Amino acid sequence: MILTISIGENSWAAGKYGTYNGDGGGSGPASSISETQARRSTERFNILDFIKNQQSAVNAQNSKYGRGGGGGSGPYLDLGLGYSQDTGPVTRDGITIGKDSRSTGRIQFFLDDLITRGNRTKLLNIDLGVEGFYSLTTGFTQDSAFTQTSHTYKETGGGLLIRPIGRSSQDTGLTVKGGYVSVDETGLWANNTLPTTLYAPYLGAETKLYLLNFLGIYGDYQNMLETSSTSLAGKWKMQRFKYGAFLEIYLLNLSAYLVSTEMNFTGNTSGVMVKELYSGAGFSATLYF
Repeated sequence: MILTISIGENSWAAGKYGTYNGDGGGSGPASSISETQARRSTERFNILDFIKNQQSAVNAQNSKYGRGGGGGSGPYLDLGLGYSQDTGPVTRDGITIGKDSRSTGRIQFFLDDLITRGNRTKLLNIDLGVEGFYSLTTGFTQDSAFTQTSHTYKETGGGLLIRPIGRSSQDTGLTVKGGYVSVDETGLWANNTLPTTLYAPYLGAETKLYLLNFLGIYGDYQNMLETSSTSLAGKWKMQRFKYGAFLEIYLLNLSAYLVSTEMNFTGNTSGVMVKELYSGAGFSATLYF
């Protein structure tokens, strides 16, 4: 009688002829089990080894550019000039009031490797910068079922940028930001022609992930903190989500994205919150220097 046992990728035959394993070596099932477990252990994925491998890549880059141990000749100038155009519906408390088109220009200026400390295994690398942006409504078409007297929107702002992850603006990374914004609006939360200027501090973050050397995805979040408005006799706040995919050609970054801007106003007397939501889709171009 011949008995065949299969474990992993090997098999053994046992009987009156003794034992045999499929690769011509070893002393039996115990030896092959050990080999199978050793192979599986080397193939296993785990987060710790992944992080170690990523750190090895960073260390190699640090060594290549001489930035480990606080060396190098930084900081390095990093400038980005961007323009975007998007369009989409505007709703007020869930009712569509029209369709808006908006244009935005933005400038970001970094000093790469402004703070660099550490050694080959532990490195602190922080980039500091500033940003400025300007956005406005370039066209508004009211919905046929809604009569909107006036609807204009203009946003101006700027702030401080801190990039703790990423070598430059053309690298996978994370940037946190904070600053101040001014909004000039007419008819945003009510159907009127009263022009109003609003101010608020903002906090936010943006991230970029390269899937290939020239292709990636990104996200941007900005939150204007709730602030009182004397002219409107209430409080307002705003938050914006923007995410999309990009294609990069040398110094030019081209992207397609979706954007959602929610603006809330609560009157001091009524205590009722009115929500205006803009949901757009658009394209942008950024030139890096």
